[in-house]
Amino acid sequence: MSLTRTGLLGGTFDPIHFGHLFIAQAVCAKAGLDRVLFMPVGDPSHRAVHATAAHRKAMVELAIAGNQHFAIDDTALEQKGPVYTADTLALVRPKLTNDELYFIAGADALTASRWRRLDEVAAAVARFYVVRREGTLLEEMASVLGDLPADLYQRFEMLDLPLVDISSSVIRERVANDEPIRYLTPDAVVKYIESKRLYRKGNGPD
Repeated sequence: MSLTRTGLLGGTFDPIHFGHLFIAQAVCAKAGLDRVLFMPVGDPSHRAVHATAAHRKAMVELAIAGNQHFAIDDTALEQKGPVYTADTLALVRPKLTNDELYFIAGADALTASRWRRLDEVAAAVARFYVVRREGTLLEEMASVLGDLPADLYQRFEMLDLPLVDISSSVIRERVANDEPIRYLTPDAVVKYIESKRLYRKGNGPD
């Protein structure tokens, strides 16, 4: 029986936007993946969140609805924080015994802060796809990956994709300033943010 080629795309998705969705779709096609699992993180180790795990999960579900190649995985939501990717992969692996795993991340995610146990992450996947982002230098990537053993270093592959210059922080800022966010994220997510009054000034995680 052939293994299912499964991409894993983690993040806070606070909120999810078209940049996330495009990367997932583009890597899925380029790498010949069968599906991409979106893995929202409940309590990330490296950043604060602005909406609760439940809201962020709901927004991911709304955003990926209708795409047969997209699904959601709750592992990193249910994991006790602070959440590290190496621990998440160790938890998800027993649930995906018939899957060959491929990790997907933006270059900025790798260079913005040092990953703990990056060697364990690389060892757990068949390939680690790094999507080049504006402002990330190859020298920075080389510094991050330079200490890995050769067999693990070779699992990393840089992908050049069209830049979709959208960030969750810009969306949150526009909501706080009562500015429109349509066409930055799917309409269903826009309506959810409006109905739940997320990201308004003075709000903590709602």
